[in-house]
This record gives sequence, structure tokens and C-alpha cells, in this order.
Amino acid sequence: MAVIGWRRVVDGTGFSGKVGEPLRYDEAWLIRVDSPLTSKQTIVKAVPCGWYSAHWENADCKAMEFKLAPRNQDGMLWRLDVSFYPPPPREKLNGDGIPEDFWERQGGASTVPVFRDRDGGMIVNAAGDPIEGLEKEREETTWVLTKFYQDDSWRDDVVEYAGSVNSETWAGGPALTWKCYFKSAKRREIENVARGKTADNGAEGEPVEGGEDEKLTIVETAWEFRYEPETWKVMPWDCGFHELVSGERKAIVGADGKAVKQPVALNSNGTKKADGAAPSVIRGGAGANVYPEKAFAGTFGEPFIVPEA
Repeated sequence: MAVIGWRRVVDGTGFSGKVGEPLRYDEAWLIRVDSPLTSKQTIVKAVPCGWYSAHWENADCKAMEFKLAPRNQDGMLWRLDVSFYPPPPREKLNGDGIPEDFWERQGGASTVPVFRDRDGGMIVNAAGDPIEGLEKEREETTWVLTKFYQDDSWRDDVVEYAGSVNSETWAGGPALTWKCYFKSAKRREIENVARGKTADNGAEGEPVEGGEDEKLTIVETAWEFRYEPETWKVMPWDCGFHELVSGERKAIVGADGKAVKQPVALNSNGTKKADGAAPSVIRGGAGANVYPEKAFAGTFGEPFIVPEA
């Protein structure tokens, strides 16, 4: 059960093209075997035209499709049709043989509370009190990262970074202005094109003529990084119904000698401000950090659309 011989034929072959589409060569061979039980793989491999083999007239066109069919009823003669055209672009692989991570920039608008004007000054009424309940429309800035892993080490990154804010300048924003969100993880199988495994005439990262492809299992994850120009700190007003007097917590009383029913502005030392004084943000205007702080650059790099030369 073997191949006796083969020859190239011109019947049914051709050369075609269309504006905006790749050129295409269709070639054919007749293959004779000594037994109808000869395996189809043996028949196909008899012709020296493996996957990604270059066409002899145009090296940019590679063997991308084939069809084997019997030429007669006794199964002793077969026809092999092969189509050559430029391979479609493949995902760019990194040094580990998996797709390179890539970034996307997303935008949009949302309505958020507003306490300051465009110059950073507090928005207050004529009496100097902050005006609450104001809102403004704001342009949202989000970077989306598709990151690939060879194993389940992505779980460690989720534990380490999800829900954290940047501890240092990142993506053009100062510390505490970017927050990391883990969105998803899914298993993927990619066709890892043979690169130098069955032939030594292929450059690293390039398909090899006759090379055998393999399936590579990877994990594809999605991450979001959202920008908050006011930082991700909590910034509540320093107000309350109690004050510190000689280090002791006491209820604030009004002019009538009774406990106040509305919160009163406090100084940073815990004492109440003078009547009518505007409140300030807690901790002397610094607010409170409520999210863990992490350095993003080491694990995620810097966002980009087109890499720098």
C-alpha cells in the first residue's frame, strides 16, 4: 500500500485575482497507488507540497488549501488539488510563543457630583457654604488590556492587582488616579505554527514549509483601568454632631443649649468651626485612601496603541 508515482497536470488549474483581494494559484497532481487501501495521508504526502510551501511563480503565495479525490472507481488513481495564496495575518507572538498583549482605548461620558470649578476652587453660595447636589458631565477615560498567560498564573495577578490603584505615575496620570478592574479569563486554543521544528530553513516566528502545526492552550484575560482625575480617594466633608473638647468626645449644642440636629463643620483637630464656617474635606483636605496601592508598570507595562519605534 504505497504511492507508485505522481505527476503535475494542468487540467482544472488556474490563476486568479481581484482588486483588494490576494492572488490565487490553483494547481493539481495525479497520484497513482498500488492499492485502493493506501491511506489518504500517504497519498497527499507523496507530493512535496506541505503547508505553507511557496508557489514556484510567487513566493508570497503559500499552500493553504488542498482537496484529494479519487480519479476512477478502483481507487488506484487520485487527484490532489492545492490552492496557493498569501496566508492571513497571524497574531504576533512574543518570545514565549503566545500572542502579544495589546491595548485598546475607550471613552464615553458620565454624570458625576461636582464640588469644584474648573480652576479648582470650591463651589459655594454667597454665604460661603458648599453647594451640594451639583452634577456635571465628564469625559471618561479607560484603557482595556488583553493579556495572555501560558498557565494559571493569571490568578495571582487578579489577587495582587484587581481593585487596586496606581501607587506611582502611570499612563500619564499621577498616583491614585488609575484603578484596576479584572474583567474576564477564558481558555483559548491557538494554532501554533511550526517554526523550525521540521525544517531548518525558516526564520524564527515564520511558518516552515512542511512544518506540522500544533495546538497551544493559553488563557486570555481582559483588564480595565479607569481614570479618576480627582483621585480614587474618598473625600467626605468633615462634619458631625460631636466634637473633641480637651480630648473628650462631646455632643455639639446649639444656641438653645440642645444637641444640634444638623451636622456642624469641624476643624482638623476635632473641634467645631465657628458658626457659619464652610466645611472642609476630612484629614485636612487629604481625604482617605480606601484602595490598595500597587505599581502597575512592572506587570502590565505602559498603555499604547502603536508601539514606539
